[in-house]
Amino acid sequence: MRINRRSWLTAFVAGSMLIGTSVAAPSLALAQEKTLIVRFYDDPAGFDPSNIFRIENENIAFNIFSGLTSYDGVTGEIIPDLAESWETSDNITWTFHLRQGVQWQKGYGEFTAEDVLYSFNRILDPDTASPYAAELAGIESIEAPDPYTVVIKLSAPNGNFLHTVANYHQGQIVKKEAVEAAGDQVRWQPVGTGPYYLESIDVNSQIVLKRHEDYYKGPAPIETLDFHIIKDDATAAIALRNGEIDLLMRQSKEEQLQTLEAEGFKMNHVDNYAVSIKVPNLTDPILGDVRVRQAIAYAIDYPAITAALAPSLQAPAYSILLPWMDVYSEAAPKYEYDPEKARALLAEAGYADGFTLKVLGTSAQGVTEQQQFEIDYLSQVGINMELELVDTPTFNQRRNSGDFMMAGRLLPAVNPDMILFSYLHPANKAPGGLNGARYDNPEMTSALEAAQAEPDPDKRLELYAKVQQIAMTELPYIPATASNVFWPSKQNVDGVNINYLAQVNFWDVDIEE
Repeated sequence: MRINRRSWLTAFVAGSMLIGTSVAAPSLALAQEKTLIVRFYDDPAGFDPSNIFRIENENIAFNIFSGLTSYDGVTGEIIPDLAESWETSDNITWTFHLRQGVQWQKGYGEFTAEDVLYSFNRILDPDTASPYAAELAGIESIEAPDPYTVVIKLSAPNGNFLHTVANYHQGQIVKKEAVEAAGDQVRWQPVGTGPYYLESIDVNSQIVLKRHEDYYKGPAPIETLDFHIIKDDATAAIALRNGEIDLLMRQSKEEQLQTLEAEGFKMNHVDNYAVSIKVPNLTDPILGDVRVRQAIAYAIDYPAITAALAPSLQAPAYSILLPWMDVYSEAAPKYEYDPEKARALLAEAGYADGFTLKVLGTSAQGVTEQQQFEIDYLSQVGINMELELVDTPTFNQRRNSGDFMMAGRLLPAVNPDMILFSYLHPANKAPGGLNGARYDNPEMTSALEAAQAEPDPDKRLELYAKVQQIAMTELPYIPATASNVFWPSKQNVDGVNINYLAQVNFWDVDIEE
């Protein structure tokens, strides 16, 4: 017998919100010994929420940890997680009422408010050197009046604060004793309260997660998640066809997708979940000139590239935000392909004879077809694009520290402020934050802060439109493509709901008999 797990969860949340008590977990009879074999597509880089990077690692962490809130896999809406309810009257003081009886993995006891205080203070501690510290920088005070209540006071109103404390990066709650016991190996020894715990890892071949039997929503249907590291997309597709893999965490080759769909595999997907951007280092004397950045934007025909290479996987992007976000503005400037305008801007900036653009990339991906197109388009306006390919850990370190002329980044976010504040506010400049361009414009900063604090919806939209107007005029980041994500699977794999962070909550996933 199969149970509608989403209906059960809705009843669970509604009941806990109404009576303020824990709800009994489903019968352990539901928790059968099933194994799901999942393709993991790159070298793992660790799972410490204070410095975790890259979507594949974040998918692991999303299932190990919990936040005060989380995201519904289908709608992307904020839902209760470790906090069963909350209230605020002014968007400044937020009171969170925690679930009682939530158990930590690996015998670390019951989750309490002290764990929240430790986790957030750890992110804010300069010694942690977390690139996400700026996300919590608006916290003026955080207190635990009792073991199941957390009161957070902000320095300014933030209507999007529930995103800040969600199960993503800085919002993921860790256990002090587990962090201290792991020492300098903490990224490989994560301990959370989520539906799965890390049993073992071989960084060259395999990651094994086991079901957390004491998970507060009840044990997941699948006992073991066995992630096999297969970097090559074609090899991964063959493994799925041969029955060696049940689910591919990402398939990024158009021809493989078309073949798998034709062969009848389930095409789990989410569209327009993130923008891929180019990150110019504005401290570079060449890229510091806005005319050069605009020239680069005009020089590359991304609609033609996406149509040629990946019409299922990509679409052109004309903003750093996505159209489904409630603050998206159609009025912001857009850069359509115009090589003549690109050449004119370069000449105006003093680069009529061109220049060399060094772009940091990963050796795991090699030189992609898209990069080959970019090299060709840029060469037509006199820009010589050279790739510097390094291993993934080095790429992450250099990108996070701002050690590049230009790099790339994907911007997955449900909260628009995760993008706007993280990448445009000077408080978040690399290496202390995600503002890798090191952008600093007082007019932008003022508009950002006013937009976040504005309670009036119409005025808020006007301010966010101004933010996008400035961003797309000055181009501290150059939007390239919008990404669609596909996780092909066998037909009997059910419940693969990919949220707008390209994450899957494996508690929802089951294997039909």
